[in-house]
Amino acid sequence: MSTRKFQKASIEELIQWYVEGSISYEQSLKAADSRSANRAHDKVAAAYRELRNRGETSHLLPLLQSKDEIVRTHVAVHALEFAPEFGEPVLLWIEKRPGLNGLRAEYALKHWREGTLKFP
Repeated sequence: MSTRKFQKASIEELIQWYVEGSISYEQSLKAADSRSANRAHDKVAAAYRELRNRGETSHLLPLLQSKDEIVRTHVAVHALEFAPEFGEPVLLWIEKRPGLNGLRAEYALKHWREGTLKFP
């Protein structure tokens, strides 16, 4: 997707693409398809960047209740930038779970606390 497409998208479309990208990212990793995983990650990052540019990142916070753990993980990590009081508790819970999301949460929290976490 082009940058222009993200810039013209509605908030609802950006949120939808964020969710779709997150789910596709997890599915691609499970299938060991790194190219698709990278494209999906880029979609999530681009949607987040556009929401941030518009000052609309708070629209992501309801996704902290998503049934999809990967969506909750992505939102919680991004929330560390704009609403850590919401993102951190979710990451602390996910960190205790087995699997890649737990590992992602652990490292995101570690880097955030060290001040080295970079946002797209």
